[in-house]
Amino acid sequence: MLIFGSTLIMQHTRHPFVLAALFSGVGVGIALGNEYVLAGLHFALSSQTLWQGAGALSAIILLALALLIPSNKHVIAPAPLAKIAQQPMSWWLLAILYGLAGFGYIIVATYLPLMAKDAGQPVLTAHLWTLVGLSIVPGCFGWLWAAKRWGALPCLTANLLVQAICVLLTLASSSPLLLIISSIGFGGTFMGTTSLVMTIARQLSVPGNLNLLGFVTLIYGIGQILGPALTSMLGNGNVGPRQCHALRRSGAIYRSINLRDANIQIAYELFLSNLTNLTFQYIT
Repeated sequence: MLIFGSTLIMQHTRHPFVLAALFSGVGVGIALGNEYVLAGLHFALSSQTLWQGAGALSAIILLALALLIPSNKHVIAPAPLAKIAQQPMSWWLLAILYGLAGFGYIIVATYLPLMAKDAGQPVLTAHLWTLVGLSIVPGCFGWLWAAKRWGALPCLTANLLVQAICVLLTLASSSPLLLIISSIGFGGTFMGTTSLVMTIARQLSVPGNLNLLGFVTLIYGIGQILGPALTSMLGNGNVGPRQCHALRRSGAIYRSINLRDANIQIAYELFLSNLTNLTFQYIT
């Protein structure tokens, strides 16, 4: 949907903040969806009623979108992808990096609410995803603004480092304050990762007619599937500490494939290492 939405929007404007608004819509949806479910629970509504209400609301929004789509006469000529002579990285390295981002973020997303519950904060537990969703909105605008000023690749490095630090915060303590800070940092970065990766993907040369935007999104989705699968294996005791330690060191893969930006290598080694520690700590 993000790829389709991005393509549709870029037929009418190429302003980066319009694209940021598209990506920030994910955060608005998360926040409103969480509060919608909480309201349903408060009024003792059944899951069937909640699904029906969500379906009706989606139909109304879809109708509004159909009415608001600009006519074809406002379509602008497609712009060529902004290829640059000095490639910041190989296209397949970007795909691997983005796949690992999907693998990692889904584990954090799964266990943040459980950690809030363990901290004995029912209000924080209930509204944690609302906090994450609201943090996404300024994050999308902020990262694209920073990319325009300092470049997408340095900003992606900083983005991944912030995510790694947020994971470290959850390992340090179950303090409600640290969980709030971690949630804000997580929300403010993970959709920023998407917007920055899409920006970089438009700068890279690819073989043949490969649609890199679609391909990296596919790899991201595979990472999201593998993350819960690994978590399930750990939870069932099928993976022991030795295997967990091996996964923790998997960031070293980036040395063997000679990632050109050392900062991204360091950031993702730290990110994967602490994600694995986090998973093993909270499900064993």
